[in-house]
Amino acid sequence: MALVAGLFAVLTLIVGSATPAGAYTANKSKVVLFIHGYNPTSNSTDCGGDFDRMIGQLRSEGFTGAMVKVGFYSGDVNCNVNLRNYGSFSDSSSWKAISKAFSAYVYSQYTSQGIAVDVVGYSMGGLIARGGVYGAQKAESGFSAPIDVEDVVTLGTPHQGAAWYSNLCLWGQCTSLKPGATDINWLNQNGNPQGRYGTDWTNIGSNGDWVCPTASATSMSIVSSAKVIYANVPHTGSSNYMGDTTVTTRTGVGLANANQ
Repeated sequence: MALVAGLFAVLTLIVGSATPAGAYTANKSKVVLFIHGYNPTSNSTDCGGDFDRMIGQLRSEGFTGAMVKVGFYSGDVNCNVNLRNYGSFSDSSSWKAISKAFSAYVYSQYTSQGIAVDVVGYSMGGLIARGGVYGAQKAESGFSAPIDVEDVVTLGTPHQGAAWYSNLCLWGQCTSLKPGATDINWLNQNGNPQGRYGTDWTNIGSNGDWVCPTASATSMSIVSSAKVIYANVPHTGSSNYMGDTTVTTRTGVGLANANQ
């Protein structure tokens, strides 16, 4: 009986400590997707101009996985993939429509292949990422099955809408970024949406950001340690979130470590 009891205890320990398939992993080897933001002046964004500096620093800090720059405008350049190949939307469509294509992209290229991804979403790009995770989790029409997105860092993302002057937007994509916009209200039905095996969120904002108020940038229902506010990082320009070395290092922390 003592032998049986001992074997039972060993088996219990082994089973209890096993890592289930698809469990959350915190490391620097996963695929990282980078999604750019809204461009108010044209239908083209330079993905490399937005993210190459950040990607270079993350590489120097030990990140080894694929770094994928994701575009969605018809004229986007220096992107590795364009979401227009995964959904139907126009340059003036709401970010929610782009979220549907994002979920289809992640599911077909990664989740269905058993690959987990991390995401960095700048400005509206964070809404696209969050909307993709939420719509897929919710099984809403037009979205994919749940997607395996493990970590998301949002940079200056207007989770509750952009600055007050965005209320002057009367048409186009800009209208989907206003406080109280239909799609913003939809997104905030769930302050912490989860991917297929769980999603760890980090919100980064700045008091020097005149496009996205800090209260909006850090409004998700996540632990306070995952809500980071800087003093003077601007929303645009060479010294914005992706051009700031301190912000990039904190972004890496959000991607490689579970928020507790």
